[in-house]
Amino acid sequence: MRAEVRLAAWLSTSTVLALGTAPNFVGLLGQSLSDTFGSIFPAIPFAALLTLIFALRWGDLRDLLTEEEGVKSMLGTRALGGAVVFALLALAPLTDQSVVSAGLAIILTFYATSLVVNPSTKTFLLPYAAVYAAGVGAPFALQWVFGEPLAILSADLSAGLVRLVGFPVAWQGTQFQLLSKTGDVINGVVTPGCSSIISVTTFLGLLALMHIDLRKDIRSTATLAVAGVGILTLLNSVRILLLMWVGYVEGSSAFWGVHNWIGYALFLGFYLAALPVYSKMGGHSQVVYPKTSGIP
Repeated sequence: MRAEVRLAAWLSTSTVLALGTAPNFVGLLGQSLSDTFGSIFPAIPFAALLTLIFALRWGDLRDLLTEEEGVKSMLGTRALGGAVVFALLALAPLTDQSVVSAGLAIILTFYATSLVVNPSTKTFLLPYAAVYAAGVGAPFALQWVFGEPLAILSADLSAGLVRLVGFPVAWQGTQFQLLSKTGDVINGVVTPGCSSIISVTTFLGLLALMHIDLRKDIRSTATLAVAGVGILTLLNSVRILLLMWVGYVEGSSAFWGVHNWIGYALFLGFYLAALPVYSKMGGHSQVVYPKTSGIP
């Protein structure tokens, strides 16, 4: 029972401190979800992945967090964790300015508090914390650097698919206009936010988590990563094509109604298909990951 109390104390303390480092996170996330054309920040998918990994690896994490090593063990690591939490709380007015900074603060808070509770979790949780941090921060950086070129590529691919299907759409760079059968004129633009960066980074994050858990050889992981990036780029253009087709047939109301969920449906289907494919690819890595003394 003592171990369960310690575990519950870590979860509750981490949650309270995380809310303290990013008190406006939910509001910021709500604002980002109001963006159109799929430019939805992947905080929700990564939050779901975090929950999934905690569920799948809960036994190992529970054993680590409830190990009895004495409060004086690894004092340097404990002090580092405490210093990180203190710094995040002090910097809350800055870290709470965007979804990116708030998300990073929450991830670091959970990791740092685990170091305070039991420093032996540092090796087990570090890869997961790194993947989540990259998943939250990378899309912002990648969109800033590659967003415009990828938007142009997505528009060109979508225009090619539209020509194959054969309904009238006027293109001007990344902007388009179509006249629906209902008489509605629909104008839109393929922005960097809908250039497949979100779907690609979410997939690569999921793949990294599977690589950690399944311990596949790096060649299998790299092969699926390259293939997945290409497929998702094309799939994103299919998404745009479907949006235009719905708008052409049913009008602007249907167009704007469908675009909020069709991306999740298509990309989630791809992620679910990639899971069994990856599980059957290649062999396992021969790397032996460090284990703490309490894990058999």
